[in-house]
Amino acid sequence: MRSMCGHLNACKAVAAPALSARVSTRVLVTGASGFIGSHLVETLHTRGQQVRAMVRKTSKLGHLEGCEAERVHASLDDVEAMSAAMAGAEIVYHVAGLTAAFNQAEFDRANTEGTAKVFAAARQAGVRRVVYVSSLMAAGPSHADVARREHHAHRRGYTHYGDSKLGGEQVAWEQAQGGEIEAVIVRPPLVYGPRDTDVLQMIKSAKAGIIAQPGLGRPAWLSAIHALDLVDGIILAGERGTALPRGLGDAGEHVLAGAGAPHDHVPDDPDHPAGRGIYYFSDGGRHTVTSFGKAAAAALGSRAMSMRFPGPAVLTVAAINTFIGKLRGKAPALSLDKARGSLSPGWWCDDSKAVRELGYHPRFPLTEGLEHTVHWLREQRWL
Repeated sequence: MRSMCGHLNACKAVAAPALSARVSTRVLVTGASGFIGSHLVETLHTRGQQVRAMVRKTSKLGHLEGCEAERVHASLDDVEAMSAAMAGAEIVYHVAGLTAAFNQAEFDRANTEGTAKVFAAARQAGVRRVVYVSSLMAAGPSHADVARREHHAHRRGYTHYGDSKLGGEQVAWEQAQGGEIEAVIVRPPLVYGPRDTDVLQMIKSAKAGIIAQPGLGRPAWLSAIHALDLVDGIILAGERGTALPRGLGDAGEHVLAGAGAPHDHVPDDPDHPAGRGIYYFSDGGRHTVTSFGKAAAAALGSRAMSMRFPGPAVLTVAAINTFIGKLRGKAPALSLDKARGSLSPGWWCDDSKAVRELGYHPRFPLTEGLEHTVHWLREQRWL
């Protein structure tokens, strides 16, 4: 079998967009062996950047096979090792984090405290800019009829994961106020594509002909993005993005300082100061679990039927999964935390700011993105 990186390049049916002029910059990617991190390393490397891929000594490196980026060993709890790894880097793309855990403390240790240590290491190493890859879940669910935008006030308490990522954003905010480091925040929605294992479960379910739609009310809107579009957005944020404001003035109006418009209000100004330095990226569409599942089934050349499950049933299944996961020592794909999130009003974001300000344009609408993903999954025999 060809290397996973090499094979993925062969799968790309759409050329990557030109970003800035190809001036070589030394950058470091945390979480480089993971789903998003490995795509980011590969894309940065092919665009001529001097890339350091930060991995733990215990990391599985299959996703980086065939990639010539420099590898450095450090973990999120070792500031000195990270600082040494970052030496000479101009931009750090902080992708590493925990997406599945059993409690808030585990999430916070990785996503909040780990981010604080990344910034501490970056400050020691003299890094100019840190791009923190957060999550739409950090902001909380969207209004049922209005997509989230960067300046909307946060809504805590929906998921442990989201609250821990918001904690990381607040670390970035505090570090930006010191004036030594530029900080930019990227908030992806649902991410899918080659190498992913979470959304793979939804695709497998569609292959079996069943789409599990949580809740009995009106299906909630959600945004999605193909991994290759997301890494394009992350790089744009690193190269062109406006950083979080520093000091007084606009900083006092910022959403991370406790300001922000109510979640159901969308001012006309796309660069509202309350959202400066934060960017949403998506495929530009508005989906539901059912429409996503039907698109996955179509990419597989089959059909699937949507089945609605009441909230208590979803939570019961998740509780059973969590119990089994604790016995096995591994958090399940459908945990209680994710189940609670799936029953929220919606996870839908507006990426128009990134389109206007950064020149972001997604290459993979949902149909094409799932076709690309299914092709890769079949080639790798994951389906």
